[in-house]
Amino acid sequence: MTKPIRVIQFGLGAIGCAAARLVLGKRHMQLVGAVDRDPKLIGHDLGEVLGAGRSLGVTVSGKPAVLFGQTPADAVIHCATSSFLEAYEQFVEIVRAGLHCVSSCEEAMFPYYRYRDLAGRLDDLCIKRRCAVVGTGVNPGFVMDTLALVLTAACQRLDSIRVLRVVDAATRREALQRKVGAGLSEDEFHRLAQDKKIRHVGLTESLVFLADALGWSLDEVNEDVAPVIANKQVKTQFLAVKPGCVAGVRQFAHGVWQGRDVLRLELQMYVGAPQPRDEIEISGEPPLKLVVEGGVAGDSATPALLVNTLPLLVEARPGLHTMRTLGLPRIAL
Repeated sequence: MTKPIRVIQFGLGAIGCAAARLVLGKRHMQLVGAVDRDPKLIGHDLGEVLGAGRSLGVTVSGKPAVLFGQTPADAVIHCATSSFLEAYEQFVEIVRAGLHCVSSCEEAMFPYYRYRDLAGRLDDLCIKRRCAVVGTGVNPGFVMDTLALVLTAACQRLDSIRVLRVVDAATRREALQRKVGAGLSEDEFHRLAQDKKIRHVGLTESLVFLADALGWSLDEVNEDVAPVIANKQVKTQFLAVKPGCVAGVRQFAHGVWQGRDVLRLELQMYVGAPQPRDEIEISGEPPLKLVVEGGVAGDSATPALLVNTLPLLVEARPGLHTMRTLGLPRIAL
């Protein structure tokens, strides 16, 4: 009988808690530890934090290094930040403890683009400690990159890829609605967007991941962020958007190779967005178009991607991985 993967949950926000609850229902996984910096959670039983209705005998710690040193474990699910730069020392601490790590950190999905030196150092440490690390999620990590890449396997010739993701942010958690600027004035949006505080993190990572996997050395990589302005009042569970205020973002990333616009990714994420969907359109031979009506639900799919990636990760060669190097993603029953 295969031994269960012993898991430590790092970060107990909405996604971290959802991932931990999912682990509880997996036959071949076991929650053995949890860490968070929120003083309101530290010292509490993880079952209480998750609303599991029972004690799990796992106390939330505020000291990752101590927890890693005292808890026999195999892997960490890391849900703490979108920035690879901020997560780097946390990854180092995890790997030095001899633990594998799957992270929801968006920039960790393809860190070689923005942080090549740091990514190389982490890869070296992973090899030395015989651990594997990967960043993933629904987006980046699946819909706008990995799924599009898999579809190209049916092509004899590939000319270009276009991906469109439309998300009604009103159906998502409050943190995401705030992150896309819902409820702000247009001036506030532009000021915060300039400071990179309002945007979806990871769109460019999806783009360069695809280019790298396809062997396209891009001549240009461009990304633009623009507000979507509400033409009527929209209320969500968490906030209200007045007409003339920002409902969310429209974000583009595109890549040019050999003078051709070969990759174009567009994300529309705003409250009240009509016809939520995911579209992948491949120009080539044969041409392909995939439409997921309603779109892949991020708040449930992201924890699923994290948990379902764990078995692939613990069996992978040591190193800093991407979704291309782990093998075919699939559900862990």
